[in-house]
Amino acid sequence: MKTERLLVLAKTYPVVSKKYEHLVCIAGLTEDNEWRRIYPVPWQLFWRGSQQKFKKKTWIEYKLEDDKPSDRRPESRKIDWNSIKVLEEEDYREIKRRLDEKLVNLDETQEKPDSEVSLCVVKPIIKDFFWEESEYGAKLVKMSKQITLTDGKSAVKIDPIDKKFRYVFHCCQDCHIEHRIMCEDWELGMLYLNTLKRHGPEVASFKVRERFYEDLPKKKHLYFVLGTHNLYNTWLIISVVYPRKSDIEKLIQPSIEEFLA
Repeated sequence: MKTERLLVLAKTYPVVSKKYEHLVCIAGLTEDNEWRRIYPVPWQLFWRGSQQKFKKKTWIEYKLEDDKPSDRRPESRKIDWNSIKVLEEEDYREIKRRLDEKLVNLDETQEKPDSEVSLCVVKPIIKDFFWEESEYGAKLVKMSKQITLTDGKSAVKIDPIDKKFRYVFHCCQDCHIEHRIMCEDWELGMLYLNTLKRHGPEVASFKVRERFYEDLPKKKHLYFVLGTHNLYNTWLIISVVYPRKSDIEKLIQPSIEEFLA
């Protein structure tokens, strides 16, 4: 089997799977700067103590089951998830360089079929952020509670999210459309659930808004990685990529090439 390296840039909150219980959508850029979506990736890999656990902005290596698309979307590949090796974390300057090369106009990209393109990145101009109730999420929450009451354990091993969080944004300076797209970033989901347990749904929702609307956009060098849903062919924000404080300090500093120029 062919070995491939991937710079992980997207890790969505786990979704229910009949075969694997829960799956995580992983996407990123290969060494050749090509978009890749890999699965199946069972969420158990991200349990505390797992040697295969990895974060965004990290390079991983794995074996491909086949070097051909595994569904109609050209970027999708099936991998041997047991073969995943965690490599080094990438410098944000390099991440920014790679993402800037891949920037698209989302208006034009959405007009194309997902058999042509199903992953992309934009540097958004964020206008708003809001949430609404998720009927599907609410059903999963209710099911989980019912099972726990009847047999003392839940078949749903991770807590489902009962809200949909959406960004309102322009995809670029020339964009005249206000995109309203749901965000399924893992970090967003975990922030909501962790706050929910301590303070309840209203506080948790406002906490998510504070972090993802008021705080992160101030970092300026922020990107949305978007991907299409396999069943519904709708576009989702699958990752919010942003720099840490230490990354911003490096971005301000000139590179060696710029210094010598």
